[in-house]
Amino acid sequence: KFILAVPLDLSVILSTKFIGGYGDKNICETAVLNSRAHYARVNFKNIKTGAQSIAMNKTAYTYLPSSTLDSLKNIELVARSLVEGGMLGLHRSPYRGFSSEFSEYRKYSSGDDVRHIDWKTYARSDRHYIKCFEEDSNLNSYILLDTSNSMTMQNDGAESPAKFNYACYLAAAFMYLAHKQHDAFGLYTWAEQVGNLEGCSNSLSHLTTQLKRLEKLKPGGESDSEKCLSRIAELIPQRSLVLIFSDFLDRKENFIKPLHHLDFKKCEVILFQVMTENELKFPYRGLVRFEDLETAENIEVESESCRSYYLEALRKYNHRLRMFTEHHRMVFETISTATPFESALLAYFSKRTAMY
Repeated sequence: KFILAVPLDLSVILSTKFIGGYGDKNICETAVLNSRAHYARVNFKNIKTGAQSIAMNKTAYTYLPSSTLDSLKNIELVARSLVEGGMLGLHRSPYRGFSSEFSEYRKYSSGDDVRHIDWKTYARSDRHYIKCFEEDSNLNSYILLDTSNSMTMQNDGAESPAKFNYACYLAAAFMYLAHKQHDAFGLYTWAEQVGNLEGCSNSLSHLTTQLKRLEKLKPGGESDSEKCLSRIAELIPQRSLVLIFSDFLDRKENFIKPLHHLDFKKCEVILFQVMTENELKFPYRGLVRFEDLETAENIEVESESCRSYYLEALRKYNHRLRMFTEHHRMVFETISTATPFESALLAYFSKRTAMY
């Protein structure tokens, strides 16, 4: 006797644990997004990351292995648009100065430094013009990390890390890259509440502090995306680079409103959706029990009967997000935890170079 379920609006499936079967049918314990969102039961303490560590200032950092440093040594994260800032960096500023990259000519005005007069233009036109250049500026980067319980999802029996671990590797790589470029960066976390609201800095001590903080973070609780991201968006200055790491599996899509706020501030926003292969491919067979990781609610479904429905619902959901981000000149990237994160980084930067 089998329990059959009407296909539901499933937006995410999580890790599976075999718990029994009826005849030739296997029953697996896993987790599924319910009407509120989020997922599976995972023993976070036993998650294997397979990462190598590297010493920086005689300290080993789990989320910044030597392979990451090798991958990033020739990469620069240049802002897509103009940025504001007082320190020298890689990025174009909306303010005019006298540096290395030519911007435009303007007529000489009383009080201008005569050293910046273009005498060749004067010889041709008998008029005095000043050569203006783009000032180089620093970029403020903000890494936003989802620490809700849904991020503990991991494929059972696989070497790939949990979504939270994977997101931490990516966050550490971007923090290191910002520091290498002398750009200030900050790390914000959220679940039910916003984590420590620390300011931006490009110092080595700030980098090491944030890397240590990543290692101490433990995901847990339900996600209140709208409240937390709105609070963070209020603190982020205009023309900043904002990188958000989450699964973005929110039935009500409450995280959309704060994104409008960041768009209004002319921030460059990049959304990294971190997903497992189970979530992306729904490989389950037989009668499956799904448990909401954050509410402990559960449901049993016949996996073959709802696989196509689930995959189509996920495709439409992500398509909606991608259309929204493209309309607002944001970037939406889906990354599988089965992909080595160094490869995912290089693929993203190659794509970014082609785009900008």
